[in-house]
Amino acid sequence: MDKLTKRLRASLLENPAVEIKESAMWHLPVVTFDVEFKRVKRSKMDILMKMMLLAFEEADIRRAANLSEMLLVEELFIADLIAKMQRTGLIRMEKEIYKLTTKGHEQLKTGIIEEEMEEEWTELFYSPDHDEFWPEMTRSVPETDEEWMLYRYANDQDFINVDRILQVLSERENGLEENGFQTVIADVLSFNQRIVEQVPCLEFRMYNKEQDIFYARVWNTWLERWDDTLENQIEEQERVEWREKWASEVKISE
Repeated sequence: MDKLTKRLRASLLENPAVEIKESAMWHLPVVTFDVEFKRVKRSKMDILMKMMLLAFEEADIRRAANLSEMLLVEELFIADLIAKMQRTGLIRMEKEIYKLTTKGHEQLKTGIIEEEMEEEWTELFYSPDHDEFWPEMTRSVPETDEEWMLYRYANDQDFINVDRILQVLSERENGLEENGFQTVIADVLSFNQRIVEQVPCLEFRMYNKEQDIFYARVWNTWLERWDDTLENQIEEQERVEWREKWASEVKISE
């Protein structure tokens, strides 16, 4: 951390009009969620499947052989497709006749076939003070021997619900595969808070003599950049106090 602090100070002081009035180090809480979710694979319905679903909707089909004769398609092939439609919930037997389910009617209407996939797990990292989900940290959190204080404006409100998790996963995970299938997040099965990471941040309280302004710079070690969200939060709370605190020094320097 000492090397990082020295590098940041040197960078800030490249402008001769700038002074570092104070500096501080503290931790920012970032919450890790374990999320279980399910995808579906979507594809356009082919002509044969559409014809089969239409036949089940409009006629009394009892056996694969009936449909095979009607569509002039090999009976074994028709039987395999019927079994698949039953497994995926598109059709069911009613009084020994194949009938479309609600799901079958919906997919026939849209022309899109949806196949459920295996459950999956992932991690999401959430910063309450930004109300944002962050990418996974590319390196380990910097270690320090000191006991740092928690960020003084840390937000302990809970903005997370299933809809929010689903939205984030959909933005990250939905996409087209090479074979033309589209995989989309269908449902969030569960999400649980597992751990709260304490992310070191370096704060510098600055003064620019030429512009006569006080401002904050905060280095976020998770994002590895200056964090304007935290800077704005601190400035809104403390900028007036800083001017009062250092008013005599500013007048002397003038």
